Amino acid sequence: MSTQTHAQHTHADHTHAADCGHEVIEHDGHVDYVHDGHRHAEHDDHYDEH
Repeated sequence: MSTQTHAQHTHADHTHAADCGHEVIEHDGHVDYVHDGHRHAEHDDHYDEH
């Protein structure tokens, strides 16, 4: 059995978007943004760690 964490990141001063400057990777029906060496995926009002 494995445990998967649901790490959340909030960015009060930054919103990821197509022109935000972070690398964009299409992944499994959504978009991930590469930020500080890891991927963020938008989820509700925060970003999940991928």
